[in-house]
Amino acid sequence: MAEVVSIVTGTVSSDGLQQVADAYRSGLSEGPPPEIEETFLLEADGGRVAILSVWHRRSGLEAMIASGEEPFARRVIREAGGSPEVTVYRIVQRAGSDD
Repeated sequence: MAEVVSIVTGTVSSDGLQQVADAYRSGLSEGPPPEIEETFLLEADGGRVAILSVWHRRSGLEAMIASGEEPFARRVIREAGGSPEVTVYRIVQRAGSDD
């Protein structure tokens, strides 16, 4: 069962929205890295975007951070002109069709 969720958010221009979508699609064309159970690109009003990633283990997220490379979600939003903000949540309980 997944342990943590990361949410990277930022506000980008209308051109930036397409840039984020293109980079997300291209960067994940072969699926997410093995440490990530699933990931979503979200859009809200006003050019607000978010990349939500469900991590199998907190250790996978921590290893990615420790690698020294800029994380994919932060880079995608930054390159589209946004100022990425990161929040990490611990999954306390889960309910869904598979549970």
